Amino acid sequence: MSYSKFTAEEIELLQAHPYIIEVTPRKVCFSKEFKELIWNRLQQGQDIHHIFDEFNIPCELLGETRINGMKYQIRKEGKAGQGFRDVHTTDYQNNGFKSPEKEIELLKQQLKYKDQEIEFLKKIVSLGQEESTR
Repeated sequence: MSYSKFTAEEIELLQAHPYIIEVTPRKVCFSKEFKELIWNRLQQGQDIHHIFDEFNIPCELLGETRINGMKYQIRKEGKAGQGFRDVHTTDYQNNGFKSPEKEIELLKQQLKYKDQEIEFLKKIVSLGQEESTR
């Protein structure tokens, strides 16, 4: 099985997604949080294609080989019970960060994600306030 290479435009599109940590022409690295989301939803019986669609990650861009590989890895890690990790920021043998730069990179990504969650919650609250004034 071979993966198709991503174009520069496809890489740029994928890198803009909050759950994607890194994209190269051949691979996509998802965040720990997204892996946990997928694992929980797979356990509820949801289809992985539906999950990707729900989070606006284009399945046709990733391709079936990557999607099936992701599903296999998540099930394997989920059943192992060791939790999920961000592959490029964690040293699996030493159970720590590979470098201070990688730790900072992970913390920045987590902060960006938290900021997006806060903005989402603000929108929900403002919608509730608008409805109560009507």
